[in-house]
Amino acid sequence: MKILFKERFQFLVFLYLSIGIIILTLTLSIIDSSSFNRFLGNLNPLAAILISILTGFSLLAFLLSKTQFKVYKKLNIKSYFIIAFIALLFGIEVIAADIWLVDYSADINILYPKSLLFYPAIGYIVEVFFHLLPISLFILILSSLSYFSVNKIVLISIIATAIIETLYQIWFTSQNSLITTIFTGIHVFLFSLTQLLIFKHLDFISMYLFRIMFYFIWHILWGQFRLDLLF
Repeated sequence: MKILFKERFQFLVFLYLSIGIIILTLTLSIIDSSSFNRFLGNLNPLAAILISILTGFSLLAFLLSKTQFKVYKKLNIKSYFIIAFIALLFGIEVIAADIWLVDYSADINILYPKSLLFYPAIGYIVEVFFHLLPISLFILILSSLSYFSVNKIVLISIIATAIIETLYQIWFTSQNSLITTIFTGIHVFLFSLTQLLIFKHLDFISMYLFRIMFYFIWHILWGQFRLDLLF
């Protein structure tokens, strides 16, 4: 009974997060649904979120049953400060590259105040389809085809999953300079790998918060100022 309660609590935390994301998505869709077009195409944003929620629930159910991954663990405040500090380092690194190294275009960001609604929502979709989905598939495949321990399977799956998002971002910057593509590949791989290690050692909520903290620094704050400073 205690185990069942703990698992139910895990799903409730994900449900509460999902409800919050629905509210943000619905609000932005009413204000300006075109904000999502660049990333979702013609797919209705609310439909994309609902698909993400159902997919996320299914994938987390699999991961909770097969691994030590958790949706939420009770952490001390120090853990969240460490997460925020690492996100800050990634933010400083990519901002420095934006100023002196790469050639990202002027329109890469959704601007304030819509950015406050957009990035938490799109970050949720990214976590489901670029992290939960591939890592679940890799764990499922490796569990079926190998005799590795669960820890080794999880570690291999983490590295492979980090490569998936990296390849997508490399493709996304394929029209930019070679140095931009190389930097983006290294940056995204290390960022995604860090996220997945946070997921393994802490929980899904911490992994999601790490991305949102980075988004706040890179896309929301710097995204607003870079237009005046760089263009």
